[in-house]
Amino acid sequence: MVSKVERERAALEAAEKELAERKKKLAELEQEEAEKQLARLVRKVGQDRAIQLLELAVKVKPKAAVDALTKLG
Repeated sequence: MVSKVERERAALEAAEKELAERKKKLAELEQEEAEKQLARLVRKVGQDRAIQLLELAVKVKPKAAVDALTKLG
């Protein structure tokens, strides 16, 4: 016979496992959404122009480049 404490511990472990799986799934969904958004933006400006923008962003401070691009978008 399983005690109340053991049942509660098992339920808590199952909930933690489910939470970890849901966090992993959320991270995957966020990554997919970011990839879709990037693809949409590349289509807007064209692949060559997007590459040029990214190369310039590397030369400048990346955060400043992202802020500037966000203001333009």
